[in-house]
Amino acid sequence: MRLLCAAATAASLGLLVACADDKKTDPKPAGDPAARLAALKKKFDAGMADLRDRFEKASPADKRGIQAEARELAVISSQTALEIAKADAKGEVGFDAAAFVIEKAGRFGGGKEVEGAAAVVAEHHLNNPKVKDLLPVIGQSGPAGEKFLAAAAEKATDKDVKGLALFYLGAAAAAQLDDEEDAKKVDELIAKATDFLEKAAKAAPEAKVEGTTVAKAAAEQLDGLKAIKNLAVGKPVPDVEGTDLAGKKVKLSSYKGKVVLLDIWATWCPPCRAMIPHEREMVKANKDKPFVLLSVSADNDLETLTKFLEKDPMPWDHWFDGRGGKVAKTFRVQAFPTLYLIDHAGVIRHKWVGAPGNDKLDKAVDELVKEALKAKG
Repeated sequence: MRLLCAAATAASLGLLVACADDKKTDPKPAGDPAARLAALKKKFDAGMADLRDRFEKASPADKRGIQAEARELAVISSQTALEIAKADAKGEVGFDAAAFVIEKAGRFGGGKEVEGAAAVVAEHHLNNPKVKDLLPVIGQSGPAGEKFLAAAAEKATDKDVKGLALFYLGAAAAAQLDDEEDAKKVDELIAKATDFLEKAAKAAPEAKVEGTTVAKAAAEQLDGLKAIKNLAVGKPVPDVEGTDLAGKKVKLSSYKGKVVLLDIWATWCPPCRAMIPHEREMVKANKDKPFVLLSVSADNDLETLTKFLEKDPMPWDHWFDGRGGKVAKTFRVQAFPTLYLIDHAGVIRHKWVGAPGNDKLDKAVDELVKEALKAKG
């Protein structure tokens, strides 16, 4: 559905100009709010239908521009809808208009329109059961979304609204962990997420979320938080077992005594491939030193990897993990490449989601190799 919305984000320049002109000639709510909102929705839906059609037929080069136009369409429409929401803030039409803003503008990252609509709902409609349908979108709308979720978690009397708000607050805190390396901040985020998720499961265990219940989804998230804590910088690395290209089982602990750069990647990943030339230089520079580069492939099949290596040699250790394999699950890989730098004692010292940059990577590796050499004596 999200991809469909993204695909529907394009419009012709004429359509956008027409929408902008409407805004200029009719800047304030006039007449029956319900009729005006209905007309706005109809026009928006017609515009988005046109955008979907244009997007599907567009060349790859044109699609990005079409998406930008669609974002503008959503913002312009949301500005008018927000005026309607504020004019009927306590009424059902006001709620529907605010919901329109949250659903449409919220999918593009929020902004002042979402913040205004969320304020209307938070002040007058927190206990409307329809609020449940808005929470997944508003929870991804940045600071305004988190502010709304906090209000719903504190003030809503509808148990499902309260429980879902708590769940999405917990999920939002957990999501921040992917980009956090500082051990203290990791512990703080885990504690914050755990508190929200446990309260969510208690408040509304049977509320539906993402095809399951809050109780089950929260339990899964809590298990993930435990795994993240074990993967934090400063923790011993899990002794996962992988399979090398000859089909032999190898444990990560077999590399103990050496610095290990664990690179979980895939041949179809452009940022992963972009790292290969420098990785060759790194391996060459650390020849005969206590250093190992271990690349773990998440490709769908082994043949894809082996054919790639025939054309583009990568002279270091490789494991084949496959799509959604054990190694990727153990290290909670959400994006490629994901890299862990492990010291000679088997302790995680750095984690990067995405290429960290050559200079940063070289500096981190050099420091740990020196430590390993010193320990070796």
